[in-house]
Amino acid sequence: MRDITIDMLKIIACLGIVLLHVMILGFDFFGGNNVSAYLYYMGTFSVPLFFMINGYFLLNKLNLSYKYLIIKIKNIVIVVFSWNIILWIMKRDFYSNPIKKIVGSLLQRGYFFQFWFFGSLIIIYLTLPYLKKLLNNKKNYLRILLLLLTVGIIIEIINLFVIVEPIQRYIPQTFRLWTWYFYYIIGAYIGSRKEFIIKLKINKYITCFFLIMLFVSPIFLYSVAKSIHHNIFAEYFYDSLFIKILSIGIFIIFLKLDFSTIKQNYKNTIYHLSALTMGVYILHTYVIKFLVKIIKIGYWYDTILVFGLTIGISLLISGIIYRIPILKNIIKI
Repeated sequence: MRDITIDMLKIIACLGIVLLHVMILGFDFFGGNNVSAYLYYMGTFSVPLFFMINGYFLLNKLNLSYKYLIIKIKNIVIVVFSWNIILWIMKRDFYSNPIKKIVGSLLQRGYFFQFWFFGSLIIIYLTLPYLKKLLNNKKNYLRILLLLLTVGIIIEIINLFVIVEPIQRYIPQTFRLWTWYFYYIIGAYIGSRKEFIIKLKINKYITCFFLIMLFVSPIFLYSVAKSIHHNIFAEYFYDSLFIKILSIGIFIIFLKLDFSTIKQNYKNTIYHLSALTMGVYILHTYVIKFLVKIIKIGYWYDTILVFGLTIGISLLISGIIYRIPILKNIIKI
């Protein structure tokens, strides 16, 4: 059975990814804050949510065999291979090695820089059977999470007080595994404690606190990025304790929301949109490149327009591909 809460989180995470890649075009980092900057940093939680959602499902499966995971990895390879070859042919880039393009995309290079996420997932998938055995002992959840949290805190301290620019800039996102494993395992832990979390009474003031912090966070992140990191990119905040606490809070608050009263036709729409999020993730960067050739980015509302059009066009193309059985697998992992 599908989980409408997780489907909604997937949609929100997907919107956040597009926000990151559109809003960065619309503000002058050193010139001052504006709406585009605010919305850009609001998307910071998207990548952590994607890893948490994946861990929530996979590490809580009763049987997690290498046979199953090889199929998952094969699906990723099909997606990565197909889109790189499509672009290789469309660009008539026949003098370049397509294998290098395919492998490069998994390392945040080439035609699809966002495919680094798939590269990290492949590495994580290869370790999941062993990790699941390790996590059968519930105490190991806390031990491993504490270890990964400590690594992240040390890196954040180094970033804040020791070096001029974030240390992560020297490591491709694919290999920042201490970060991705933390979000993956915390997502799995939340899934393993789902019934307890749903029954847990959370004071409305705590919920309000998290919501206020969520909407204040872009201002805080912008200030840190400008005055301490000296670097615009939100990716350097994924190790931040602040972002980790807020990401976990958002996940848990959503998990506790009651969607039982939503009409079935609305649920079906949510399920369908959730199924298209991977297609949007794959396509949106090239939709953005197409749109900025037509729409000149001058003011914050230009980025809002590009954002809306990017979502709409990416959903439309993904929806068409999803309805063609032979092509469906190139937007589904």
